Amino acid sequence: MTVDLPLKQADVKRTETSSTGSHFPGPMSATDRKAFEISLDRIGRGDATPAEAAAAIRKALTDEPSLTERVYDALRDVTWRTLTSRSFGGELSQWFEVVRHAAALAASKNAGGMSERMRAFADLISQSARFAELQPLEEVLNRKHTKSLLSAIAGAGKAVSNIALMSILGLRESNLSRVTGALQGTGLIERSSSGKEASFALTDLGRRVATKLDIAVNDPATDREWWHLAPYPLAVWAASGGPVGANAAFYRLTRSKEPAVLPSFADWKMTIAKMSRDERMTSKDTWRLQIDDTTWIQFTEAVMPNGSLCLLGSDVSLAMKAMSEAEHALTIAKEAEARARRELADTQNRLVAYQSANSHVRDEIMSVAARSNQRVRDTIDVWTHTAENQIVPDELHAVEKELGAMQVAVRNLMGPVDIVTEGKSASGWIDPNHVVTEAMNTARDLDPSIHATASFGKVPRIRGAASSLRTVLSHMVIIGTRHGAYDFHGALKGSKLVTTVRVKSPDEHAQLTPFEAVTSSGLGYCRAIVETNGGAFEVRETGSGSDTMIVFSWPVEGKTPHGGKIKFGPPAKTNKSRKRPLRGIVD
Repeated sequence: MTVDLPLKQADVKRTETSSTGSHFPGPMSATDRKAFEISLDRIGRGDATPAEAAAAIRKALTDEPSLTERVYDALRDVTWRTLTSRSFGGELSQWFEVVRHAAALAASKNAGGMSERMRAFADLISQSARFAELQPLEEVLNRKHTKSLLSAIAGAGKAVSNIALMSILGLRESNLSRVTGALQGTGLIERSSSGKEASFALTDLGRRVATKLDIAVNDPATDREWWHLAPYPLAVWAASGGPVGANAAFYRLTRSKEPAVLPSFADWKMTIAKMSRDERMTSKDTWRLQIDDTTWIQFTEAVMPNGSLCLLGSDVSLAMKAMSEAEHALTIAKEAEARARRELADTQNRLVAYQSANSHVRDEIMSVAARSNQRVRDTIDVWTHTAENQIVPDELHAVEKELGAMQVAVRNLMGPVDIVTEGKSASGWIDPNHVVTEAMNTARDLDPSIHATASFGKVPRIRGAASSLRTVLSHMVIIGTRHGAYDFHGALKGSKLVTTVRVKSPDEHAQLTPFEAVTSSGLGYCRAIVETNGGAFEVRETGSGSDTMIVFSWPVEGKTPHGGKIKFGPPAKTNKSRKRPLRGIVD
């Protein structure tokens, strides 16, 4: 193995050859010696590779035995640097061979003392190589508690006692010694003692490894006050009001022209108040300032344990913008509510006027119909009892039916029902069978083409909101039959009167849902009355797909025995009997 040494070939006599062919070293010039010394210095500084060092040391010990001490010094420096830097890389075995070979050469030159000392260096390097092989750095770093201990020491920025580390990591002394011993062996930490207490600090290698592992290393030489490390705007004043310090974020937030100067607390508040357009106190220790059209700043005061005043600042522009928009929307909503209240009051006034007029017209119509019907009946009686002529014209009977139907329709359909106020309908007795029969006769008289059936005969007289129930049943029959209702069935189930109405869906409402179809026919009014009085109203589809079924229940307070069944179909043939069909006409 050769090495390029900075020697001038013209100045160096390599060897002289004897007659036997053996090589003997010739005298070394001062230039050659200087070149060898420079090479050995490079080895001691760590600037040479193991191969270069082996060639230079062999040449030096062979050509100039007086350089043995210089070789020893270079190897001593290599060993010291290796042990202190913990650079236990792959070259350790090569350096071991270099040192062992140098010790052998020194022994051959009768430098016994130097040879033994060099063998000691070789033993140290060999032991380091075995340690690196048995405990590689990656394996040590992956052990439990290793990174936690490095983080604790790195965060402190100084030596940490073993007692403190046991407390931080929750380890016993034996476990802590195992972890610290492994880290010391890899050169990441160093140990110092003070009496019986040991302390540990990071080495340069430990700092580099910690940084590589993304562990924050606190450097006492560059430590700053705690508020400088805060990620948010922060300023601190003494209890007397004198300035202590603030971070750069605070100066940026307050748009200070001199970020290196913090005035007294009183002066600072006066300055910030002058530059603000508006101020709002949200609590006794928090206030907000408007700096310009879009910027709002909030400050919160807090007293520190040592009595100093800490001021936390934040930009609340977005929050204030949202609050402003909410306040504006609230103002608009209040104005809309005021308009709606005025419109409601106006509507209520109109409704009262309408109800009054409707009631008056209703009473007048019923009065006229009652008087007219009475006169018709009187005329029929006169005609019936006249000996000369006992035949009553059919026209008079038709007029009587139509006037009776008018009375029932006006009474039951124009009756005032309050569907807004719940639970205020007066209780009374009502015969649902009578109401449905009366309403069915009325519907047929008003429109002879109507053909419908009803079954309410087994329903007894019941007690409940009689006026509202009369309106619902009459409306269902008289109006419902005009929109496809063809079957009505009522039954008493517990404390509920359950009414089922089948409605043939008209072709013009084929695209509507069942409830939309019912509502479009005006029967949604009945739902409001039913639900207001504590009942339930449901619209269902039937299996046929062409019919809709309305089912509603009405709460019953009491009942009396009653029976019978009535079926309505096409109008019966007219006879001359004086008996009249049930109409319930009110005179």
